[in-house]
Amino acid sequence: MSFDYIQIDDPVYKATCEERDQQDYVLVKPKDCSKVPITLPSWEPEPCCLNTRYQKLDQRIKDMEVKPDDVWLVTYPKSGTTWCQEMIWLICNDLDYEKAGSVKLSNRFPFMEIGGLRDLPPGMDPFQEVLSMTSPRFIKSHLPVSLLPDQIWTVRPKMVYVRRNPKSVAVSYYHHSVSLHEYKGTMDQFLRSFMKELEYYSPYHRHVIEYHHLNYPDNLLHLCYEDMKQDLKSTLKRVSAFFNKSYSDEQLAELEQHLSFDTMKKNSAVNYREWVEFLLNKTNRADKLTDQNYLFMRRGEADGWKRELDPELLLKLEEWTKRKVVDPEHMKLFQ
Repeated sequence: MSFDYIQIDDPVYKATCEERDQQDYVLVKPKDCSKVPITLPSWEPEPCCLNTRYQKLDQRIKDMEVKPDDVWLVTYPKSGTTWCQEMIWLICNDLDYEKAGSVKLSNRFPFMEIGGLRDLPPGMDPFQEVLSMTSPRFIKSHLPVSLLPDQIWTVRPKMVYVRRNPKSVAVSYYHHSVSLHEYKGTMDQFLRSFMKELEYYSPYHRHVIEYHHLNYPDNLLHLCYEDMKQDLKSTLKRVSAFFNKSYSDEQLAELEQHLSFDTMKKNSAVNYREWVEFLLNKTNRADKLTDQNYLFMRRGEADGWKRELDPELLLKLEEWTKRKVVDPEHMKLFQ
């Protein structure tokens, strides 16, 4: 077996995982990461928090064929992933709004490893969909660098990585976990677990830092959620140039409107309404279908955490980042 599956021994996790419906969480670490072209001195990856289901995909993902014309979007969860998926797909497909409106984003841009995290509706297999897609393939992942396919480091397809302020990620991830991962704990419990790196895809800071230290010349573009919220048009121009596309100011203005939060949350091709309804009905929470906090696209704000974090948790999150990020240059990624 090429992966170590490490049981979580944190006493709080062990005492409360069942009541929070997280009893199958586990830490995953590949035994060989020598192919990852990372520039961090003496780098060794930390185990990634996933769950026991990941065993059915771990080696298949590591060994998968990567194609030169693939387009990969990687983020830590709740960093603007869906927003960027729609943006990238449209820019790469000559602003084909008709197809974007008629084909679900999950089919145009599959979430590769989701079947290794949770049970899916019958007939749904995103990893197999990726393997079967005609080129160019658009692939979404939240995996850290250590768990991506080995071929990605030699084939080097176009990759976009998006980061977001940790306080925004933390709050958004809590609401996302409640609605889509059936999380049953409080926000306080979730954030304390998040700071212990015991939520899916953690450790968070390492995830961001490692992607910013890849030796991946020319084909890796870094984006920032807060920058996109402040000046989306500039991001659209950067992304278009990265994919060797050119659009007029009028076309970019139309794309900017299409990508606005109000438009996206009403767009059935991207708002995952059916998926949320399936999960809420499956878990006897149909009464939450009209609750804003249970929507896949909840608020889309850059600083909504200011309303939701109490002073104690805010201070703990800030202290956590200071402990985890000692390099001043790295700290710029989390401001």
